Amino acid sequence: MSRNEIILILVTALYFIAGTMSSVFVNVYLYAFTGSLYAMTAYSMIRFSLFPLGFYLGGKLSRTWTLSRILTTGLIIIIAALALLLSINSFFVRQPLLIYSLAFIFGTGEGLFWFSINNLNLSVSSKESLPHFIGTLGITNSSAMVIAPFIASLIVKYASSDLSGYIRIFQIVIIVQMISAFLSTKIKLDKVVSAYTLKDKWNLKLDHQWRYIMISHFLLGVRDSLTLVLTGLLIYNATGGQGSLYGQLLTGFALINVAANFVASRIIKRHNRIHMYILGAIILFSSTVILVMVPNMIGAIYFGVSNAIGNPFFINPFSIIMMNAISDYSSNENINARMIMKELALDLGRVL
Repeated sequence: MSRNEIILILVTALYFIAGTMSSVFVNVYLYAFTGSLYAMTAYSMIRFSLFPLGFYLGGKLSRTWTLSRILTTGLIIIIAALALLLSINSFFVRQPLLIYSLAFIFGTGEGLFWFSINNLNLSVSSKESLPHFIGTLGITNSSAMVIAPFIASLIVKYASSDLSGYIRIFQIVIIVQMISAFLSTKIKLDKVVSAYTLKDKWNLKLDHQWRYIMISHFLLGVRDSLTLVLTGLLIYNATGGQGSLYGQLLTGFALINVAANFVASRIIKRHNRIHMYILGAIILFSSTVILVMVPNMIGAIYFGVSNAIGNPFFINPFSIIMMNAISDYSSNENINARMIMKELALDLGRVL
């Protein structure tokens, strides 16, 4: 792999370590203050609705900035949001609306981050190296997701209380994100200066491939909303609100996910990609249905195991198919517009 690919894998892995620790425990931490799944859903709606704004800003900045600089900026905003969470958490009980202000900052920073990551994934790899690159990303990211809950569960276990443990987690996350931000400055790519327009990308009638990309991302967003917003809290409730047990469960699920990613990277080929995609979708469908219908420890364990197994067989083919489809446009146009629009479709699904 190239130097840029290796650095990008390291940056993404560190982000997943920090992101897994923070996103899961930010939701649990804020849930401890609100005590309401409705409030947490509203928080997530605001956060997701800011992703397209981050992509739009990223597209504007890409005319004068490199993608690595935009990536660094997104990480700095995320760090600022975590620092703000630590500094104002004592006011959450009296002013619960402050929680929603965090959603604006997190959403914008994450939008910039994912705009640059999605573009960099295409820019640093070729169609020939993409399957290997995506497979390696899956293995390293799932490995990072083993480390994150394991460390987090130990921190919560030995803290004086769950809440003080969550605060210590956020402090460590800030350090990891700072390392990731530093590494992101080492990615060397020329900036894309060609103009683009969003207006014509709204028309889905003439280009069946673009219509497929947009509809697929919209439906993925609908599915994403459950896993990103509620399933973590449902598992947390199934543990009886025990933060350390919650972290141990996530560690076990992540270990299974590492093994599944390794298997997926070996058996998913061009000729069977669609079959693996369908298999992964069926497994993931069953996992969420069981968790919602059986919201206890049995349902939580079934969800975690089946989701860990099914996810690489669904996400890896989906990523390869979509990235290949979008890269088809790169020879004739600046694909930033398509990146912005497919993110809008994804987040419309999430918010809906």
